Amino acid sequence: MEALAHAHLNLRSSNLSADNQHIGAPLIRSPFVSSNQKFGTIWKVRMAAQSGVDVKHEEPAIKPGSIGKAVVVGAGPAGCVMSLYLLRRGFHVHVFERRSMIDESKLKGDPRSYPILMTKRGIKAIEAAGLELPSSLMKRQVGNCTHLPNGKKMKVDYYSGPGIQSSIASRNGLVAFLQQSLLERDSENLSLYFGWEISTIEDTTSTAKFFRNQKYTNEVENNVDGKTKLDEIEVEFDLLIGADGVSSKVRSELLRLDEIYSSTRDNPKKSQIKLDFIENPRMYKSFYIRPSLAKESAFIVDHDRVQSWRTLNMMLINVADGSFWGGTLNEELISASSPEDVKRIFRDKAPDVLDLLLRENPLFAEEFCRQSSMKGGGAVTLSKFHHKNIVLIGDAAHAMFPTYGTGCNVALDDCFIFDNILRELTPSDGSKIPYHLATAEFTKRRIEDAHAIVEMNTNFLLFPRNLLGIIQKVFLRALHKWFPTVFRPTAHDLLWTETPFSEIKAKKHNEDIFFYSIIVVFFFIIALSSIILLKKLII
Repeated sequence: MEALAHAHLNLRSSNLSADNQHIGAPLIRSPFVSSNQKFGTIWKVRMAAQSGVDVKHEEPAIKPGSIGKAVVVGAGPAGCVMSLYLLRRGFHVHVFERRSMIDESKLKGDPRSYPILMTKRGIKAIEAAGLELPSSLMKRQVGNCTHLPNGKKMKVDYYSGPGIQSSIASRNGLVAFLQQSLLERDSENLSLYFGWEISTIEDTTSTAKFFRNQKYTNEVENNVDGKTKLDEIEVEFDLLIGADGVSSKVRSELLRLDEIYSSTRDNPKKSQIKLDFIENPRMYKSFYIRPSLAKESAFIVDHDRVQSWRTLNMMLINVADGSFWGGTLNEELISASSPEDVKRIFRDKAPDVLDLLLRENPLFAEEFCRQSSMKGGGAVTLSKFHHKNIVLIGDAAHAMFPTYGTGCNVALDDCFIFDNILRELTPSDGSKIPYHLATAEFTKRRIEDAHAIVEMNTNFLLFPRNLLGIIQKVFLRALHKWFPTVFRPTAHDLLWTETPFSEIKAKKHNEDIFFYSIIVVFFFIIALSSIILLKKLII
C-alpha cells in the first residue's frame, strides 16, 4: 500500500538541533504506522474477520484536507469512526494510538477481545460513516438463557420491536475491521501513528506532544536521512478529539488546562470542569473455546443467546466465528489459589462447562489460576466534555460500568452527534469552522444523556434486583404486549432503541411510581375488604 499522508509535524529527538525546536520545522513524510512497519510503508491487516470489508467512499462536499487539521487520540471503535467522519467532512486527520495495531494474533485468546453488544445506536453510527459491518463480524442475539441449579433453563427474549437490532461482536474484531477500513481509505489526508502516547497539550498554541510507548514499539524508526531516532512528535491542530478510553490522558490534560484557564482569569475561581470517578470494584477472568469444539457442545443449542450461570456470576457467549467467549465475576473462582479449587468450584456449579473447558485445554485450571484478573473499568461523570477546541468522546467523556453492554454504542453515537454538529456549523462561504462553538455544543447536547446512562449503569437502575422487580418487569411487558398503543416498551427495552437516555431514566422513574402505586392500591383494597368482611363476621 502506498505511504500515508504528508504530515506537517514538528519532530523532536535527542539529536535534533535547537534550530528545529519550533513549529514549522522540516516536514517528515509518511509518519509511523506501527512498530513493525517500515518507515513510509503500510502492512495491511489480513484476517478472516476482514473478509467482505465494504468501505463506501463518499466524496466530502469540501475539498479533502481543506477544512483544517484534526488530531484524534485513540484508535478504538470511537476513534476510528470519528476519524472516518472527519475525513469525509474534509479534515486532514492525525490518529494516535498508544497500542500496536490489531493483527490476526490478537483476535483470539486476548482478554481484551471480549464480546460487545451492538445495538441500533452503534450500528447506525458506523453505517453513517460509510461502512457496512460484515456478517462475519456480527452474531445476532435474541435474548438471555440462564442455567438454573436444578438443570433447567430460564429464557428471556430481548425487545424486538420494528427496526431493533441486537448483535454481538468481538471487540478486537470490530477494532481490527475499523482500523483496516481506515487503511482502505488510502487518503493523503490521513496519518496513523501506532505505539505513540500523548504527553501534553497546549491550548494557547493548539499543539499536542506525543512520545513513543516503549511497550508497543520495539524497532528503531528513523527519519528520512536514516540517522535520527524520533522520540517525540509535536502536532498542530485546529481540533483535538480525545477518544482514549476510561484512563484518558487527554481528559487529564483537559482538566489541567481548564484549571489553569480558570485561575488566570480576572476573577479567579475553581476549575469549571468537575470530575467524579467511581472505580469498578469487580474483577473478572475470561476463557475461550474454539469454534469446532463449541459446535459439538450442548451449549450450541442456545448459540443466539447470552448464557449465564448466576451461582458463578458467569456468562458464555457464542461469537461470529463460532467460538465461545466466557467470563466470570465470581470472587471465589477468581481468587482460587490452586487448580484443584478451580475445578472444585466449576464442578459444583457448572460441571458441563468444566468438561468443555478441559476438552479445550487439559491445563485450563492451571492457566486460569495464573491468569491476571481484569478490571471492569469505572464510571466517569464530567460537568463538561470540552475546553476550547478540545473535546472528549466515548469512555474518555463518560465511561460506565459494563452493566447493560451499552458503552461502545454510546461512544459511537457520540461520533454521529458530533459529526452532525460539525455539519451544522460549517460555514457555507468556506470560512473556518468555529471549533470552540462545536465542542461547546457537543457538551450541551450530550451531557444530560451521558449522565443518565452512567447513573443507570452504576446503580443497576434497569435490572430487576429482587422478586418484586421481576414481577414488575413481567407485568409492564405484558401491558405493552396487550395495549401497545397505550403502554410503551419498558425502560430496559428502550435501550435497544434510539430513545435518549435521559428519557429512558425518566421513564424508569415513572414506571416505578406506576407499579408501586398499583401495589399500594392493591393492598389497600385487600385491607379494606378484610376490614369489611371482619365487621360482617362480628355482626
